[in-house]
Amino acid sequence: MIVPHSERPPISLRIPSWVTPLVLFILAALLVLAVSFAGSYYRFQSQLEELQREQEMEASRQKEMRRTILSQQDEVRNLSTEVEQLEAALMEIERISNEIRELIGVEEPDLTSTPEPSSFRVGEPSDTTYGLGGGSAYPSIDYSPSDRSMAVVAEASQHVQNIGPLLPVTLQELQILREQVLKRLEKIEPIKRHDPETLEAELQLLAAAPKRWPVDVEARITSGYGPREFKGRHEFHAAIDIGVWYSTEVKATKAGKVVFAGWLPRYGWTVEIEHEKGYSTLYAHNRYYFPDAGDEVEEGESIALSGDSGDTTGPHLHYEIRLNGKPVDPMKYLDLGE
Repeated sequence: MIVPHSERPPISLRIPSWVTPLVLFILAALLVLAVSFAGSYYRFQSQLEELQREQEMEASRQKEMRRTILSQQDEVRNLSTEVEQLEAALMEIERISNEIRELIGVEEPDLTSTPEPSSFRVGEPSDTTYGLGGGSAYPSIDYSPSDRSMAVVAEASQHVQNIGPLLPVTLQELQILREQVLKRLEKIEPIKRHDPETLEAELQLLAAAPKRWPVDVEARITSGYGPREFKGRHEFHAAIDIGVWYSTEVKATKAGKVVFAGWLPRYGWTVEIEHEKGYSTLYAHNRYYFPDAGDEVEEGESIALSGDSGDTTGPHLHYEIRLNGKPVDPMKYLDLGE
């Protein structure tokens, strides 16, 4: 019942019986919708927060990845520099080694047992064209930063693989060269080793000396250089006698000019050759000789056949080395033959 203004009669309202259940149903539906919306909201909020966390983690990963890439790029640059320095060092070692070999008169050893990389050789450019100036020694290709790093790493790795087999060969060559130098230093008087110019001149003199044996067959020295007793008399033997049988080929131990070919008292049939740096060699007691005076002969060329001509006790080769006209012990040079 509704009571209006005091001057009007009361109004009576009647609500149908079906309205109340409808209202209750609507309220219940609204409550369900509110609960469902609240659940969806909190689920969406949770997913949003998870997505934000993932984005933050991804951003952190990317940041860490950028730091890693920058660090790797620094390492790659360092690796590239180290590889270039190693290549330069090997080239410098080869250059100095070649200068020393030229100074002491030896050839580069033939280490055929060690294969040489087909794509790389110290001192020679590869097929890749490299930039000049202060840039990298590796090809310039439009890569992304990470791809570029990987490309440079691959290039450096390939260079390292190519250089790797050269290192044992280089060490072996240096060891051989060291032994060759030490052997020659032993031949030089200690007082002459201290002055660089004197030492260099002595090494050049040794380099020009005849160092090969005058015969290619195995033979023994039957009489050495120095004082000896011969046929009951004491004398100074200015040569070595090499015991070989008749008609053994006698070969020039150094290229030069034949200054004498003929008969000499006591020496018999003799060949004398003049070489560079004041050296000369003499081959005596031959059975036969080939060149004439004035002929040019090459190292290893046959110049005579051994025999027993002259004052001898049997077949052998009398071999002399002279330096500026004075006899020197041939063994000083023969054991330098490589």
